[in-house]
Amino acid sequence: MNKFDIDKQTLTDLNIFEVHGLNKSIFSLFNFTFTIKGNDKLSEIFKMPSTDIQIITERQGLIRYLSNYSDDLNFDHTNIDFIESYLVQNGKIKFYSKISALTKSINYFFYPNQAYYVKEKGIKEIISLLKKLKEVFAALDQEVKPVLVKEFNEIVGVLFKQKLIKAIVDRDEKKINLFELEALDFMFRGTELRTIKRFLDLVYQIDAYYAVVKASRKYNLTLPNVNAKECHLRINGVFHPFLNHPVANDIEFEIGKNVCFLTGSNMAGKSTFLKSVGVSVYLAHLGLPVPAAYMETGIWQGLVSTINLPDNLNEGFSHFYNEVLRVKHVAEKIKVSKNIFVIFDELFRGTNVKDAFDGSLSVIKSFSAIKDCYFMISTHIIEVAEILKENESIMFKYLSTKMEHNKPTFTYNLMNGITDERIGMWIIENEKIDEILSSRAIR
Repeated sequence: MNKFDIDKQTLTDLNIFEVHGLNKSIFSLFNFTFTIKGNDKLSEIFKMPSTDIQIITERQGLIRYLSNYSDDLNFDHTNIDFIESYLVQNGKIKFYSKISALTKSINYFFYPNQAYYVKEKGIKEIISLLKKLKEVFAALDQEVKPVLVKEFNEIVGVLFKQKLIKAIVDRDEKKINLFELEALDFMFRGTELRTIKRFLDLVYQIDAYYAVVKASRKYNLTLPNVNAKECHLRINGVFHPFLNHPVANDIEFEIGKNVCFLTGSNMAGKSTFLKSVGVSVYLAHLGLPVPAAYMETGIWQGLVSTINLPDNLNEGFSHFYNEVLRVKHVAEKIKVSKNIFVIFDELFRGTNVKDAFDGSLSVIKSFSAIKDCYFMISTHIIEVAEILKENESIMFKYLSTKMEHNKPTFTYNLMNGITDERIGMWIIENEKIDEILSSRAIR
């Protein structure tokens, strides 16, 4: 698999996986799996973003295919656990005969035991699963079939060479007599064990991908149009899936523009907007649906962000020095790679205004000259935007805030241009900090 370049800091910024102190993640939003190994399969998918258009297309194809299934496709994890327990029972089966089958059933009748119960239950659940998926894929009889469906048909073809398996799966009667049970046991734990294990692995994959279908329906997600174009991104109606009533926005990098310069007051929604774009880029390279009405993107070689950068107390680094090291990390990455998508939220917030101004101006200028990478940068230093507004490689966006009756109203709407709206002092005054401190002053 062609590896998509992403680091731990970016995964943390975008809340892709759960971290200590935060029990909500993008992964958890998608995790409607029923089985433990289905959960593991979904986790594997989430950890494997790709730059291979074939892999992305195959994953999307399976999701589209399963999306056409109107009934609820779920798996009972308890029953599947029975299958797993049954398959690993002690005692290798060397042969089958009707005499041995009769002997075992008589012994079980007089001396019931857990092993025989697990065998009976496990076999019945395998047959039930085969029937269920056979019905599902029959209902989804489409001309274009994903690789996973072709694999299922191949597995069924191998199993159905055993006439008894085919006959029991095809018949309506659910009861399996004692002779059939022992014959199936000989096949499932003996001659066809490898095929049954392949079948279970396929069930877990379907569990994972159908969980994606459920998430897509619940959160109104959309499969993006991913193509081989370099440096291309357009998203309509992008939103953050953590929000109950999100405001959707459009963003498109026009030809010749590779930097999005984002301004807006405190609490205007800059960080949330940047995260929603970053999450969409990541999900697109997983081959999964994104939180947007429409998305079109090229293949990016990597994604790097700096949104919630922590202090490194163990190394004795200040927050500002950590920011500088992060910018250096990005510079070294794009020096050797192209098609990297970069997100910086509040560049150089950890230093004085003069150094932040000079540093931001210098770095953004340099970024704008690197045409084969895209950059989204927010800053609280509006003066930088004023100096760079003639730079043809930069597009300027802002999230608007309106003051009504001396109170800010956040629209969360993305607009073209630069804003000088500031509400920092309003927040300070609204919290009555000066009044609290004045009441404590020494008289």
